[in-house]
Amino acid sequence: MRSLLCVLALLSGLAGAARVELSPGKTVWLGKRQVTLLRLQDSRCPPTANCVWAGELSAALLVVAAPGEPGPRTRFLRLTLPAGPNRGQNELHLVGSPAGEPLRVILSDDFRR
Repeated sequence: MRSLLCVLALLSGLAGAARVELSPGKTVWLGKRQVTLLRLQDSRCPPTANCVWAGELSAALLVVAAPGEPGPRTRFLRLTLPAGPNRGQNELHLVGSPAGEPLRVILSDDFRR
């Protein structure tokens, strides 16, 4: 019985988490926020190259909260992968970028990963 309760507690914590894949110029709903990917910059080192610097993936986002949500209604965010010093200050974070063209990112609102 105790193990069942532990599993249910873990699953309930993940129920609100969402992940979306987004390409530049596209808009999606993530929870109660409308998220638009404005710009994406990828300076990461290609897998087959030897680089001095690993580089980073940077996304500029416009986030519009649903009416009635607390806090500012509209925000501009800049998220990086690997995460920058502001990790945890935003409600969203970059999870990764699938291989291939066009360049896309995966965003999440789950910080418990």
